[in-house]
Amino acid sequence: MISESKTLMEKINEAKEIALKYPSEAFETASSTYKEARISKAKKEEAASLFVMALACRSMTKLESCYDYAYDAYLKYEELGDQAGIASALNLIGVVYFYNGMYEQSLENFLNARRFATEPDDDAILSRIYNNMGEVYREVGNMEEALAAYEKALYIAEKQDIKRNQAVILLNMGWVCFNQHYLDESFAYYRKSYDMLLELDDVTSLAEVENKIGKIYYLQQDYEQAKRYYMQALERLKAIGNKFYTIEVLINLAEFELRVDEDSFLNYMEEAIKNGEEIQARQYLSRIFNQLSVFYESKGQFDLALNYYKKYHLLEQVIGSTTMSHKLEIIKLELNKLFAGKEMEEIAKMNEHLKNEISTQKKIVEDLEQTNQHLSGEVFYDDLTKLANRKYFTKYLNEFWNDESNADINVALLMIDIDYFKRYNDFHGHIEGDRCLQQVGNCMKTVIEDHGGILGRFGGEEFVGFLKHISQKEFLQIAEELRKSVETMSLLYCWEQHAYPITISVGAAFGQCEQFESKDNMYAIADEELYKAKTTGRNQVKVFAK
Repeated sequence: MISESKTLMEKINEAKEIALKYPSEAFETASSTYKEARISKAKKEEAASLFVMALACRSMTKLESCYDYAYDAYLKYEELGDQAGIASALNLIGVVYFYNGMYEQSLENFLNARRFATEPDDDAILSRIYNNMGEVYREVGNMEEALAAYEKALYIAEKQDIKRNQAVILLNMGWVCFNQHYLDESFAYYRKSYDMLLELDDVTSLAEVENKIGKIYYLQQDYEQAKRYYMQALERLKAIGNKFYTIEVLINLAEFELRVDEDSFLNYMEEAIKNGEEIQARQYLSRIFNQLSVFYESKGQFDLALNYYKKYHLLEQVIGSTTMSHKLEIIKLELNKLFAGKEMEEIAKMNEHLKNEISTQKKIVEDLEQTNQHLSGEVFYDDLTKLANRKYFTKYLNEFWNDESNADINVALLMIDIDYFKRYNDFHGHIEGDRCLQQVGNCMKTVIEDHGGILGRFGGEEFVGFLKHISQKEFLQIAEELRKSVETMSLLYCWEQHAYPITISVGAAFGQCEQFESKDNMYAIADEELYKAKTTGRNQVKVFAK
């Protein structure tokens, strides 16, 4: 509780200390100190109160309010010439952008914050900034830059002996190594973080590490240790009532039980759904409904499978709409602040952001229209992956090929095969194998459709793609992007005591339609290149260009 006998700044600092654990109380105190500071014209306390209010809003996931208070704090700190305050406020603004998936703006604020954290006393802030930069790089798939940022953050935290920062950074570094399939290195980071957290009063982070350690043991088929760590994490999280992180543990336990006991699998999934619905964890619920749809489809219970697929589809629409509204709300707040300051250059930048969001919204509408075609009974789509099936892909290619105006257009046909898919299927089982096909299909669909192409499933683990109006250089870049996107999904399986990621081999034919004898000739060439890719090492792209 906050003491009534403290000075104004002491009350603010105490509120800051409890902002993560008791955000409502911290916000109430900071609101009170802000009013007092305004009356007494104590600008330093005014700025500090606004910052704590922003921090508390972040803990309560009130991101628009967090941005609003953090920006006001930034203006106050700028007026005071408080470099550390500016750095802290910009860092928090960057966090809001990060949570809304606006990574470019997020990184821009973190870099600006770094410029102001120049004094030795700013090391704690600087450590957090570098850690947050690592988070951005990680989310956009640049693991090398992520690890470099984390290492800088860790060096600073170790120099200042900031244990809590060290533990969180080590946890993040472990995740990067896990994502790159370096399980031994990942385990070492997790274990070091775990040992630190055992000495700190941070139950949530401790349980998060235990869950991740359990996942590594699961992949290494040490099932006894995997379950032990999962259950420890579950008990800790239930004890403090943290439903959000509990869901991830329950999903992992469900995956664990699916190997031996389907009833236990369903019980854990049911508990995860209950937690998700109570706190509106839509991303988790979407993932669970998709898994259950695949499970019931494999059991031939198609009514249940369709029911869960509809729930999954509806949630994906809600998630898309919610994300869009959050982004637009942040941009609206930016414009309000900038109009107040008459910063016309920045207003132009915000208008550009709005144009980008409008473009994104159009793509969402197009995706929903495609999904609605499927739901209305369209027979041209593969039941499992929801991609174009062989019938539709062939129809599409025939129509394109028979149009004489397309004769001199650059095109590319890609034959794609998932490498060693049987090993993944044997390790995880057919249900997870089906889910793998769905995830890989969605990943490749995003890449291909972003470049105006079409992707279909020919059957089993074989896919086919078609692109047009591209140069050979552009095509090679797209093909490599496709290969890398699948590899970095971290769909792992174990083979002969080693963990491997799912990868793809790609064979392609590139040229103008008139340069090929027929579309069948183009198919044959692409298929031959696929054979070369698979027999010379896999996880690569082979292209024949006319």
